Amino acid sequence: LAKLREEVRIFRAGAPAAPLCIGFVEDHCLQRRGDFSLILDAVAEHEPEFVQVFAPASTSLVQSIRGAHSGVRIMAQVGSSSEAKRVIGEAKVDVVIAQGKEAGGHGLRPEMSSGTLPFARRVVQLAEGTGTLVLAAGGIVDGAGAAAALVLGCDGAVLGTRLWATEQALGDQEKKNRLPAADCDDVVRTRLYDKLNNKCQKEETNGLLWRHPYDTCGVIRPETWAEDATKSWTTEEARAYLKSNFALAGDGVGSINGIEDAEEIVKNIAGDMSSALVRASSLVS
Repeated sequence: LAKLREEVRIFRAGAPAAPLCIGFVEDHCLQRRGDFSLILDAVAEHEPEFVQVFAPASTSLVQSIRGAHSGVRIMAQVGSSSEAKRVIGEAKVDVVIAQGKEAGGHGLRPEMSSGTLPFARRVVQLAEGTGTLVLAAGGIVDGAGAAAALVLGCDGAVLGTRLWATEQALGDQEKKNRLPAADCDDVVRTRLYDKLNNKCQKEETNGLLWRHPYDTCGVIRPETWAEDATKSWTTEEARAYLKSNFALAGDGVGSINGIEDAEEIVKNIAGDMSSALVRASSLVS
């Protein structure tokens, strides 16, 4: 919670009028304390306007947050239709983030998920008439991609990789700097990151594991692909490989040209969305 306090302080200092959203990996919080208390304590302390939950965004967690903090809006990130049906119909979240397998970072194993376009469209259909908002995620880095999400019927889009490649984003600067040089062909969704990371985490006192079915990650492909060799690696060898490889990125990374100011990126995307929608309209009128 100390790290979260510092991150919230930085956010509020830089954007005092902006609504705060705190995201939680549910399974990690359960590994840490065995219940939802870490999440509930953090929400009570920071009073965010939104809470985003993932892996697995269980109905019991959503109900627990609502029971303790009725005013907070809850966003659930999902990667399959079965998950979407549950969080919409059973958990009744406010917002569903439909994460396609083009996304960077963690998500469902690719054999269990769908691409962003068909999946986001399906979630829109599932949410019709419920009042639940839908955001598309996965491979969207610019105004044209965000406009495509609106055309599908979504209420907006989530741009993880694009907003990591910003001056304000926290994280490993060296890995962040790899994003503008990468192309879409350089990205792979793999279990290797989690195999190595879990190996290292098991040696830590408070290590956190990424477990099935969320033990897959969208990354820039390492120059040396060492999946076979890793089976015999020591923990230190695995830790060294992790440190020098695996910049998290989605398939849209090829359209990122630099590390820029986050506010300017959002403004430009908004303008480009309008232009893209006008162009699309002109093609069918």
